[in-house]
Amino acid sequence: MSYEERRIEVANAAWRVIVREGLDRTSMRAIAQELGSSTGVVTHYFRDKEELILFALEQVFENVLKDMKACTKRGQGIDRLEQMIFMALPLEVSDKADWKVWVAFLGYSIGREHLVQEHRKRYDFLRQIISQELADLQTANLIRADLDLTLEANALVALVDGIGTGIIICPEQFSAEQQQYLVRRHINALLASS
Repeated sequence: MSYEERRIEVANAAWRVIVREGLDRTSMRAIAQELGSSTGVVTHYFRDKEELILFALEQVFENVLKDMKACTKRGQGIDRLEQMIFMALPLEVSDKADWKVWVAFLGYSIGREHLVQEHRKRYDFLRQIISQELADLQTANLIRADLDLTLEANALVALVDGIGTGIIICPEQFSAEQQQYLVRRHINALLASS
């Protein structure tokens, strides 16, 4: 197993501990126990808990980006935008674990400006992707010409955040169908009149 593969394995163990125990109870020792190894093995790959958590968060983010980028190759038009947004939602049970890591990290970041900046970078990147998609739809006259695309990208990110956070706190709040309905309802309000 390569060094990078082993780092991913350690990060996956951290991810499982965070989902099960919460970030405040996630320790290097708990991660080592999850791996069935010593704390020394974990610290060989990650200097401290914060570095490991940042790496785990990046893995979650990269998975979402990969799925969103795959949508840009498969679909087009409004359907492509919908599919991109759906990729960021906790539609499947496995997605809820990713959201738990995301929300746990967000809470852990409060009061730690450098970690808030890490979150900000990821949000900025997501907004750029969505803004570009909206710009392409506007150029194709598929959405209204009078829209403020930055505001609409922010609204879509906020919609996804609200649904994802809501499901972590109250899992029965939205079914996958209801999540998709809310996204479609919002996007339909952007459509250009035929």
